[in-house]
Amino acid sequence: MIPKRPQINFRLAPDQYEKLQKSAAPFGLSVSAYAKALAVKSRLREPKFDHEDAVAINLALRRIGTNLNQLAHKANQNDLSPIQAQQYWEMKQAVDQLWQRLK
Repeated sequence: MIPKRPQINFRLAPDQYEKLQKSAAPFGLSVSAYAKALAVKSRLREPKFDHEDAVAINLALRRIGTNLNQLAHKANQNDLSPIQAQQYWEMKQAVDQLWQRLK
C-alpha cells in the first residue's frame, strides 16, 4: 500500500547538489521542488530572460506600443510630418529588434 504522501530521500555529493541548485535557481524553484519536477518528468523550459530583463522588455514594449498607437492615429488622419514618419520607422526597427530577442 502506498502512503498518501510518500517521501523520497537521497543524498548528493556537494558538486551534484550545487549543480542541481544552479539548475533550479532560474526557475525560481527550491532544490527539492526542482528535483521533484525532474523526477516526475515535467518538461521545464529554460527561461529566455531573467526577471529584470523581462520587466525591462515589458516596459519598453508598452512605451513603444503607446507611441505607435499615437502615430497610427495620426497616419490614419494623413497627418504625419516627415519627423513623425522617421520616428515611426525607428520604433518599427526597435520593435523588430525586440522580437528578435524574444525568439
